[in-house]
Amino acid sequence: MPTGSVAITGDEQELRSLARWLRDEDDLRGRVSLADRPIAAGEMGGVLDSVVVVLTSATAGQLVKSVFGWLGQRRHASAVVLKARNARGAEIELKCGSAADASVVLGDLRAFLSDGE
Repeated sequence: MPTGSVAITGDEQELRSLARWLRDEDDLRGRVSLADRPIAAGEMGGVLDSVVVVLTSATAGQLVKSVFGWLGQRRHASAVVLKARNARGAEIELKCGSAADASVVLGDLRAFLSDGE
């Protein structure tokens, strides 16, 4: 089964909200974590950089559905960027904005994960 990971980038407060939303999904539970960017000189601690989701081609649909569901619930809808890495280490960036993007993002993500087999 093709596997990979997705790092979702955006505003720190938005990322924390998205992580809570994704963790409520049964299919994604235990696959969602928060990642800090490396601590820079003069900083006292890490700064949230992304939400990381480990997934398979089977859970990719739930991830995309959940991300677009979360975006649809936001008062100030914004876009997030999915940065996916497949099992071979190849990377792709997919922008998630309007609901119309959902089927294209899902198709591209599944095809990308399958290429990593």
